[in-house]
Amino acid sequence: MPNRRTATYSELFQRLEQEATMMGKQFDPRHIISDFEAALILVIRQKFPAATHTRCMFHFNQSVHRKIMDLGLGTDYAQDASTREQCKQLMALCLMPVSEVEYQFNRIHTIASPSLDDLFMYLYRQWIDGHIPLSMWNFYDLNHRTNNICEAYNRRFGTRFMKKYPNIWTFIQLIQSENARCEHLIIQLDAGASSSKQSTRRTMFQSRFETLKTRFSSNEISAKMLLDKLGLLIGGHKI
Repeated sequence: MPNRRTATYSELFQRLEQEATMMGKQFDPRHIISDFEAALILVIRQKFPAATHTRCMFHFNQSVHRKIMDLGLGTDYAQDASTREQCKQLMALCLMPVSEVEYQFNRIHTIASPSLDDLFMYLYRQWIDGHIPLSMWNFYDLNHRTNNICEAYNRRFGTRFMKKYPNIWTFIQLIQSENARCEHLIIQLDAGASSSKQSTRRTMFQSRFETLKTRFSSNEISAKMLLDKLGLLIGGHKI
């Protein structure tokens, strides 16, 4: 895309609708995952008012982690276990039930190191009481939480297309190559080939997350314990 303006996104969706019509289909998504671009959010809200629009969990955690670095907390995050644990729990708030998010945020703040005050202020102003509704960055009831698959493919495709002076013939050859690759992957999967390591990690994450949700809903663990364990899950630890 040439830019990230509202008009550009509107044209993009208009063309997708036209392509869908030509294929005898209807372009009317029920669930949309995106990053936090204001122009994109506005266009989606206008064009697909009935769709459930959530942000990408990866981008949420990336934003929090970037703020940690911007505030000069990188050393504490890397070397101090308590600081790292509290930061991971802040990231894990996006996986808590909506009704628990603000209370758990305030609870962590009361026991956190004063050095994290600016980070808590950022989270409150940007996410807890900011212009993005909590429901848009909460993933407790969602199975699909990221658009990483799309972004990874886009990055891989863009890397293969990197030429100083690309032309239409180069593009056609790349499309043909991608088509052959996809057909080959389908044959492999139909023959019983295992999925990628990334898919395995996603499956393991989902399984552990669902186990925690079940334990919480059955009152086996408290909201505090749930957040503690989600912080470990975000950090990639076994629970």
